[in-house]
Amino acid sequence: GVAVEHGSICNFVRVAAEVYGIRAGDRMYQGMTIAFDFSVEEIWVPWTAGATLVPKPPGSALLGVDLHVYLVTQLVTAMCCVPTLLATLEEDLPELRFLLVSGEACPHDLIVRWHRPGRRFLNVYGPTEATVTATWTAVDPDRAVTIGVPLPTYSIVILDPEDPTRALPHGEIGEIGIAGIGLALGYINRND
Repeated sequence: GVAVEHGSICNFVRVAAEVYGIRAGDRMYQGMTIAFDFSVEEIWVPWTAGATLVPKPPGSALLGVDLHVYLVTQLVTAMCCVPTLLATLEEDLPELRFLLVSGEACPHDLIVRWHRPGRRFLNVYGPTEATVTATWTAVDPDRAVTIGVPLPTYSIVILDPEDPTRALPHGEIGEIGIAGIGLALGYINRND
């Protein structure tokens, strides 16, 4: 298990609520298990903004047409999901004002398919060890997909894979290093 402090979670929820643009009038689909750290993004961030949660009905996961029907009938305006789930939806959701993808690489064709004027569409990235999400970007079909810039209170540096104590200059390829209040204390029962 990853040991994430209460203060780190509170910090993440606060800064994500500031950056994402979820509104009090939004209706956020809540379809992830609470065992997945990504669920913090779809539960606590909307609540901080005063939005309404629309939980998935009991039973198996909703996909494709079944998910589309549920989102339309429940008047969902905001959704956080993995790109694989989004790809199961064949028809647009005209009421969808906010869309956030994370958890895996987002293919450019999915951005082209789901980008709309007036729809805030974000791609975010972060390992559990950085309290859910560390970077964000608004996607655009005319730009390459990236993981974006650090959320406020987070710092990102690219490290030399041969010498992880050395930061590389801008534009170099290396390993992502994350710093800030969102970093976990470590791993439970794994001091190494």
